[in-house]
Amino acid sequence: MKGFILDSDTWIEFFRHRGSVDKHIAATPAEQIFASEVSIAELIYGALHSNAVEKHLQEPKEIESTFTVLPLGDWMHDYAEIRQSLACKGLRVGDFDILIAVTARHYGLTVVTHNTKHFGQMPGIQCVEWIEKQ
Repeated sequence: MKGFILDSDTWIEFFRHRGSVDKHIAATPAEQIFASEVSIAELIYGALHSNAVEKHLQEPKEIESTFTVLPLGDWMHDYAEIRQSLACKGLRVGDFDILIAVTARHYGLTVVTHNTKHFGQMPGIQCVEWIEKQ
């Protein structure tokens, strides 16, 4: 599969119209842009803790209606391998970031994230930055 899976931070920038995420998404065919079900869960959680709950609950629904949301797949071994690799380097990375990476690795996608420092340390993960501050 060719394409990009957007990290939760990139989806947030997309909905806030900050950086240049809008431009990158507009220039990329919709069938090459994916979301992890982990990012959907993170966005719902963020919406429930916001001052505009109903508005922000629409954002994950917009993703689901426009792009493909991917399940984790066969993730347990990949999760353990990536987490072990990071631990050997003395790095602590959140479990949700590891699960997004696992999804990317499983489907052969590039992670789009502002957190290239962490994702770039994960074995088998390609990542790019679309959040160019203007």
